[in-house]
Amino acid sequence: MKKLLNLILSMAALNAVGQTNQFTINGHIGNLNGQKVYLSFMTDGKGHEDSTTLANGVFHFTGRMNPYSSVRLALDHKGAGREIATHGGDVLYFNFSNETLNIASKDSLANAQMSGSKTYDEYSAYVKAVGPMPWDIDRISNAEIAAAPELANDTAFTNQVARHHYKMVADFQHKNLEFAKTHPDSFFAPVALFGTASNDKTVTVAEQVFKTFSPAIQATDNGKTIKEFIDAHYRLKIGGPAPVFTQVNPAGKQLSLADYKGKIVLVDFWASWCSPCRQEIPNLLSQYKMYKDKGFEILSISLDSSRDKWLKALQQEGMTWPQVSDLNGNNNSVARLYGVSAIPATFLVDRDGKLINTNLRGEDLNKKLAELFKN
Repeated sequence: MKKLLNLILSMAALNAVGQTNQFTINGHIGNLNGQKVYLSFMTDGKGHEDSTTLANGVFHFTGRMNPYSSVRLALDHKGAGREIATHGGDVLYFNFSNETLNIASKDSLANAQMSGSKTYDEYSAYVKAVGPMPWDIDRISNAEIAAAPELANDTAFTNQVARHHYKMVADFQHKNLEFAKTHPDSFFAPVALFGTASNDKTVTVAEQVFKTFSPAIQATDNGKTIKEFIDAHYRLKIGGPAPVFTQVNPAGKQLSLADYKGKIVLVDFWASWCSPCRQEIPNLLSQYKMYKDKGFEILSISLDSSRDKWLKALQQEGMTWPQVSDLNGNNNSVARLYGVSAIPATFLVDRDGKLINTNLRGEDLNKKLAELFKN
């Protein structure tokens, strides 16, 4: 689920050679006043953010984006700020281009009606074919739990909700694969194929479907993203060489994985906004203190797009090991090289630069490090 949602939220879309037009988003949400609306999208491989304030329910955004860019709008009803509003609040996801889009609702983005955009209409056809979407599935599951608060601690009930949730996820993944197979010329075929391409167990299926896409679709940034996942599957083999990369640390100095040859290195993908990542940091601090003098190093790659938030998190968490980022968010070049579709993600590399294991965290990581440093 996280992987599918991650792509839809962050993927840079089609190349826009010679694109000069602007987009316009016109919104009208009841008679709300003073609430913030946050806009996020990616274009030319970089994340963009904007915000505005509702006045008598009206808001506007203008700018430029690549065709078929993935967009997120969040309405902050309670003044909680961007981060809280965009993670689980009143959020609207859609694909868009340099057009005019009209959004209207009596009370919320979740209930909004959209009109005026050909891109949005095409996106809606894709959603109709594969829906409900990941955020809809989460909403349905949360509503099922909220409807029976007295059963919150009933294992049978929570297991029932979980089974329904995972069935919806499985149905969504199946419908996406079928869409990718039957719509090889659709701009949304690579989006539909993402869940299959980012899973080691099904990536070979994705490779065969990807070959049926038209050259134009394969050449889009969405298509390139899928190709990178396929390539990463073959490139990242246990016992094989870990891909060498270089990015800059907070001081602007270039650091490379090659700099740490001779050490056991945990290549750690994280971000300041990732709660599971930050929950793991105390354990990393403990393991780093225990083994750093024995030849253990951590090289963390942040998928942040805000330098200030990145640096603030480093200070708050006391992360003293090497840190790098290109501040391109989920479009981080090292993340793409390693086929990372969701964080936290880790790759444990031996002293010769070969991959030992992937996605070790918590006790699994601790046991492996104890084994490697037992002498």
